Amino acid sequence: MMEKIKRHLFLVALGGGVLVIALAVSLVTYFGYVSPNARLRKTYDSTLALTNSLKGNPIYTAGLEKAMSDQVDLRKKQYADILNAIRKDGAARKPLVEGVFPTTTDSGKRLDFKNKYDAQLRQFMKDLRAVPPPGVEKDVVRTEDEGAMYIHPKMSFFRPEWVDRAEAPGIEKVREGQENLWLMENVVGIIKKMNEDLRPKDAGVMVSTSPVKEINEIRIGADVAVLAGSKMGSSPGRYMPASPVARKPDEKAEKKKGEGAEAPRAPTLSGRWSEPGFYQVLPFRLVVVVESRYSGELIRRLKGTESFISVAALREKPLVDNSKEMMAPRKDYGPQRGIVRLEVVAESLVFQLEGGRVTTLPAKPAAPAPGKAATPPTAKQK
Repeated sequence: MMEKIKRHLFLVALGGGVLVIALAVSLVTYFGYVSPNARLRKTYDSTLALTNSLKGNPIYTAGLEKAMSDQVDLRKKQYADILNAIRKDGAARKPLVEGVFPTTTDSGKRLDFKNKYDAQLRQFMKDLRAVPPPGVEKDVVRTEDEGAMYIHPKMSFFRPEWVDRAEAPGIEKVREGQENLWLMENVVGIIKKMNEDLRPKDAGVMVSTSPVKEINEIRIGADVAVLAGSKMGSSPGRYMPASPVARKPDEKAEKKKGEGAEAPRAPTLSGRWSEPGFYQVLPFRLVVVVESRYSGELIRRLKGTESFISVAALREKPLVDNSKEMMAPRKDYGPQRGIVRLEVVAESLVFQLEGGRVTTLPAKPAAPAPGKAATPPTAKQK
């Protein structure tokens, strides 16, 4: 028996080796090919199932693409309509002195503008049915129902220092003055309508019955459009910075982790930033005395106007009897107890159109007469 085993030992060993090799090949084939392909097949089947479901319920179709395109076109049209409306509104506003814009060389017209500036402020008071506070006009005996609100004729409205100078202001100062008047006209119109709308119908026109009881001040310019004592930073000059994109900080600023770069501002109501050559943002600060229940309504009306006013910050402070922040004694304001001093920092767009910002519409070629061909545009017109 042993002799037989010895004679076939080679065959037994050979058979065992073949078996081991076959097992190894099987394992390698399974783990190297069969198992990965099974996972791949599973992924493929899952992707195929998702594809088939999307075919039955597509999330992106030609119809959806058209609907999105229509929305884009609609937004473009709405924006164009807004710009056209503000252009027409600006063009319809007459300057304080005819013929002074765009670049008059007549110093007489500029002197006339300066002299009429105060007259326009008095007209604002008349529109608001406002009177000076007690003690300002010492010769006048004040009666309770003579005015709808208090306004100081020399201090409440923005009045540039060049108004008191003897010489004629430069044309740029005149433009700025016209912007001042149009901005204050917007604010005056909002306050006037609010007092008329919300004053009790059966009440007389008096300070005590007016929601907005006084205009303490309107100050215009980036350097004054801040809340005193707050962390708001003022900007030098008249207009706000033109770019919404933070400038790339220099190497020194980079070492300070971006300190010194211009911080982006919130967009105005137009949804646009101020851009050089198109329009500028003119900030202002408004301080009024108002019944606290109407302070939110005043903010809403400021933000909701088509004059593109955007409110940046506000603060209100309750006022008590004999407060020095009121122009008149408490009894003049009526029995209400919720009287507050409301400070608002806001900004308005100042459009720059052909001929001097908001003074004229862009020139348009005249329509050709019937039966005549239009004249080809010149190179300059192109």
